[in-house]
Amino acid sequence: MTNFKAATAASLIVLGATAAQADVIKFSYPVAEDSTMGQTVNKFAELVEAKTGGAVTVKAFPSAQLGNEIQSISAAQGGIVEAAVTTTAGLAAMVPEFDMFNAPFTFDSYAQLDAVTRSAVGNDILSKLEPNNIVGLCYWDYGFRNITNNKRPVKTLEDVSGLRVRTIQNAVYIDSLQAMGMNPTPLPFPETFTALETGAIDGNEIANDVTRAGSFFEVQKYLTETRHFTTLSVMYVSKKLWDGLEPAEQTAVREACLETSEFNRQIINDGAQGTLDFLAEKGMQIDEIAPEELARFRTAVAPVVEKINARFDPAFVQAFKAEVEANKGN
Repeated sequence: MTNFKAATAASLIVLGATAAQADVIKFSYPVAEDSTMGQTVNKFAELVEAKTGGAVTVKAFPSAQLGNEIQSISAAQGGIVEAAVTTTAGLAAMVPEFDMFNAPFTFDSYAQLDAVTRSAVGNDILSKLEPNNIVGLCYWDYGFRNITNNKRPVKTLEDVSGLRVRTIQNAVYIDSLQAMGMNPTPLPFPETFTALETGAIDGNEIANDVTRAGSFFEVQKYLTETRHFTTLSVMYVSKKLWDGLEPAEQTAVREACLETSEFNRQIINDGAQGTLDFLAEKGMQIDEIAPEELARFRTAVAPVVEKINARFDPAFVQAFKAEVEANKGN
């Protein structure tokens, strides 16, 4: 009898062919399919289908076809969209603790960032989504965010002064850019290209891959690798979908998300230099910030970091900081 039960449980997914049509995951994301995030979503779809024997499939909708990040959150909460990937900056209004990841200049490397997201404190923050009718499965990311603009090369803190820069509607992002002397302009991602093209704003702060995939090189001249924020994101599903999956299917989907996280990091690392070379070939001037100048940027945003930390329980802040410090130099 025990063997029969085990065999039945093991075959729940594979034999669920008739349920497959009911378990189609509509997946919303804001950028182009040929971006690293588009490739990541496609990898996730491939793994989900393989791990569930086709009982669960993923249909991806790139380029904000089903709405921008904020709209996708609401759609997932209502079960209209089954899955989405949204930046921690976009989710912080719902779970304020995500702002710990958004604090400027917190992470020195992707290895350090990945270690913290996979730690107990990273998973604890992820779990806080569930009371909001969405289930956070894992962290993906777009890469570190850098400054682009049309006005001038950026090599010093003074160079960013007065630049009208598009950013995400997140208080930490806005406060940080203001502290550095910029004029932050929150805009939904789909509106950014036109705003740059018409001169309504001077620049953008975004991952290099998105500058490439979004063709922002057509409307931006200068790129500086400030690496001031991460573009850490959460892959989540609607609780309505999650509760409708068999336990074995839930396990398979979560495993697919975690495996895809490794793939996501690999293609970001592998494509980093190629993306910079491509943007330079398209006419963008690529600059870096000297270490002593970067220290001035960090000093400028220090009050913002203090303000973030003051919002949370000291024990939680200490646990988060301990993970960041423990993985420094990775």
